Amino acid sequence: MFCYPCEQAASGLGCTTFGNCGKDPGVAAFQDLLLQITKEIGWLAHRARAQNLRDDAVDAFVAEALFTTVTNVNFDPHRLQEVIREALRVRGRAEELCAQAASGDPESVPHAVVVPEQGDLDALVSLGRTVAPEARIAADGAERAGLAELVVYGLKGAAAYAVHARSLGSEDNRVYAFFHEALATLLAGDLDREALLSLALRCGEANRRAMELLDGLEAERT
Repeated sequence: MFCYPCEQAASGLGCTTFGNCGKDPGVAAFQDLLLQITKEIGWLAHRARAQNLRDDAVDAFVAEALFTTVTNVNFDPHRLQEVIREALRVRGRAEELCAQAASGDPESVPHAVVVPEQGDLDALVSLGRTVAPEARIAADGAERAGLAELVVYGLKGAAAYAVHARSLGSEDNRVYAFFHEALATLLAGDLDREALLSLALRCGEANRRAMELLDGLEAERT
């Protein structure tokens, strides 16, 4: 495993054998696989949105899935398997939406993973390792991969606020649209340093908007 989004990361660099927070390698692989499928859903949803098509269930799931992979939110491997199963169902729903937007002839999702039977845990863990941070570092270099991960962590943080706001009855379609755009962009994987920095800054804007939703709800209560 390789995990380094928090201050608990071993030696300030990353946990490579077992998380200092308690995350084990299997859980890390499940989270990495869930993130990959969520990127694919985002890619499909972004393409559909270009034709003014969206699905509320897809929007909600993307935010929930990003929140689920935040460090210390959920280390239950059985629950993560359930979320992966749901991700595959939502991906199918997003594929249908994208096909509708493209008049039945959508583009192929770049870098899509083929998920094995859900009962094969070892196969799921192995697949998760192929899309883990260290795989991206090896492919793209530490700087570019690190900037992409910065965007991912920004999305996760904004999603945490968005999920809580939605549960209380407040949401903003623009936040969901940005999630999809950013995930689609990361999946395509063709951004340079400046473009990744720009995307990270836009994560801050989405995070602020999600926090404003929560702040507005609190203001209503008081």
